[in-house]
Amino acid sequence: MPPRISVVVPTLNSAQTLDMTLMSLRLQIGCEAMIRVVDGGSTDGTLEICKRWQVPAIYTPPGNMYRAINDGLNSCGTPWLMYLNSDDYLYPKSLARLLSAGDSQDANIVYGVCDYMDSEGRFLHSFTPAPPVHLLGLFRCNVLGFSQPAAIFRKEVFTSLDGFDDKFDLGSDADFYLRALVKGCSFARLLGPSVAVFRLRQDQLSSARTTDLAAQMRLSVSRSLSRAGLDDRLKLALLRARNFPQYFIRILRRRCLGDRRFVPRTMDSDVT
Repeated sequence: MPPRISVVVPTLNSAQTLDMTLMSLRLQIGCEAMIRVVDGGSTDGTLEICKRWQVPAIYTPPGNMYRAINDGLNSCGTPWLMYLNSDDYLYPKSLARLLSAGDSQDANIVYGVCDYMDSEGRFLHSFTPAPPVHLLGLFRCNVLGFSQPAAIFRKEVFTSLDGFDDKFDLGSDADFYLRALVKGCSFARLLGPSVAVFRLRQDQLSSARTTDLAAQMRLSVSRSLSRAGLDDRLKLALLRARNFPQYFIRILRRRCLGDRRFVPRTMDSDVT
């Protein structure tokens, strides 16, 4: 029997993109994704899409995405968990690769390379994450060193941390992984082909409220860590240098696509 992982997908009027997300999970190779949608009361056909893919959907009151994610993940029984936004998707072998890395390295949390696309699904650039030993230093610089859609975590970690802190409406991802680091959870990085795709949209909360997101992240960091030092800033410089070619790819892709609109600075720090 192939390994299993539970994947929670929060939705609210997500019919435009949900098919791609669910299809990517159903077509995973070498791993079975146990999919559960937590819906905030969609009226646009989202629930019909869930029925078509035979994915169970549970209602959760709207207002806080992380509360919905917690509701979904708390009822999952597999050893590994993740959540995936309803406009993101995974490549076919991603979950099997992430699970294999987690088991072989005895890690609690595993993350990989992430691609970014525009609102129409066109490739923009990739992001290669930082090594685990650099993550705390990057947090002191208010930077999450990997992308949320490319990460999985063990059920026991989620339980021990009491899930995502729903006091944050934007930065709970970063807060969750920071608390895991401070608690001593082991992280593993999976290099090689990208595992996930993150869709960038102008109407994203993390794009429209970048100041609020940065403030929430600083608050989370200040509760656990000291201020950034020279060594921490060096780690940030190394992360940016590692991804430096992608800055040019992003610029070229935007020119090719004729896109003059604002694109979040995904390689700089805090768009997760």
